[in-house]
Amino acid sequence: MEVLGDYHLHTSASDGRVDIAGHIRAAKARGLAEIAICDHSFSTFMFHMTQKKFERQRKEISSLEGHGIKVLQGVEANIIGASIDVPHTVIRRCDVLTAGFHRYISPSKRMGESRFLRVNGFGSVAAKEKLVCYNTEAFMSVLENYPVDILAHLGHRAPVDVAKVCECAARHNVYIELNEKHIDALEQDIGFALESGVKFVLGSDAHSAKNTGGFGKVQRFIEKHGVPEERIYGAYGKLPKFKDKRGWKYGNDV
Repeated sequence: MEVLGDYHLHTSASDGRVDIAGHIRAAKARGLAEIAICDHSFSTFMFHMTQKKFERQRKEISSLEGHGIKVLQGVEANIIGASIDVPHTVIRRCDVLTAGFHRYISPSKRMGESRFLRVNGFGSVAAKEKLVCYNTEAFMSVLENYPVDILAHLGHRAPVDVAKVCECAARHNVYIELNEKHIDALEQDIGFALESGVKFVLGSDAHSAKNTGGFGKVQRFIEKHGVPEERIYGAYGKLPKFKDKRGWKYGNDV
């Protein structure tokens, strides 16, 4: 599999152990055409994006132009109930908006969803199963109301009705991520994703340069489950297209 892009990279702006330049060097060595920097979002406990970091990162990306790698700026938003935790002004400036469930959220930022976070993040399998309907509606609401480009590591920790979520993703032009770190989360439900007609995109979830653009597990997964090449973006000669968010509004947001 010829990899062209990696759309889920972390830097020291959140919990990564590498700067953008390090990812660029690694991406060039692997022959990639483009990468997306998607650090953990604003409500993540301890290591997270801030307005100042976002601006600083934007300037850094601009200063690194001309190295033969296209660098996209994004955020890995936290799904917290039916909302995500990225300021709307930031959403409108993102090249890529990724969303996924994460359990380590600052107590002051839980947005009234402590049970959603507590049970999905730390509960038993039986307790999580009771939230499947709620989780499914929450994920679908996020995809319907925000200009999300990529749904990250679907099935990891927060169980959903994968068929319904993928059908919603397909309707709203959201890519399902083939995540190198958490590809096992899709193992039981890839059939539902394939039936939905949804498109896929590659994301290593790399926190260090040694993992940038590395997709050994994903490639084996693709071969095992017969994921069609024509539906996989960031490889097989195809680059993904992400939403233009500059004019996006949420409700009465201005």
